[in-house]
Amino acid sequence: MPMNSTKLQAIAHPVRRAGRPRRIAPALDNAAILQAALVLLEERGEAFSMRALAHSLGVDAMALYHYYAGKEELLLALMAQRFIALDPQQPPFTPRQAHRRRLLALCALYLELVSATPYFVRLMARGLVTQADVAERFAALFDLAVDGLALDRKTRLRGRDALVDFLHGYALAGRPASETDWHASVGLILAGMRAGVQAGA
Repeated sequence: MPMNSTKLQAIAHPVRRAGRPRRIAPALDNAAILQAALVLLEERGEAFSMRALAHSLGVDAMALYHYYAGKEELLLALMAQRFIALDPQQPPFTPRQAHRRRLLALCALYLELVSATPYFVRLMARGLVTQADVAERFAALFDLAVDGLALDRKTRLRGRDALVDFLHGYALAGRPASETDWHASVGLILAGMRAGVQAGA
């Protein structure tokens, strides 16, 4: 039996029912998760949690576990994204520059990255996350920066560790990366490495 025109109109143009509208689930993807997580990390620090992140995104906490197994895996993904600019294939200096200029360029880039996300520095300093990828990237760039100084392995590692410790301390102190007073400290570390080479000669 054919439907009458009244029923057809009701299907084509349904009348909105009174009451609370149906909640539309927000779009969720990896980029949205990482962006929200970065903001929340800097706001809450140690209080950051997957549940809090889910709440800020307006989704159920279990939805996040379709993307990340847990908090540590999410933090590692954030670090990888944040420090992608530490690329040994595209160093922030050229081989023709003096060693001091190379180190300053590397330190300026690293300070810019860590100063924007001090929470990561605190995690790395306390050993709460494995920063192998970040460390390897920095180490590779450091080796390129000091290439030509004929440093022995021990001197090179000590110099690199001293430089990283200084940069982390500078960032945690809340000093802006745009300042240049840290240049003198980098110069002293470089001078110490050179002195180590001369002493061993």
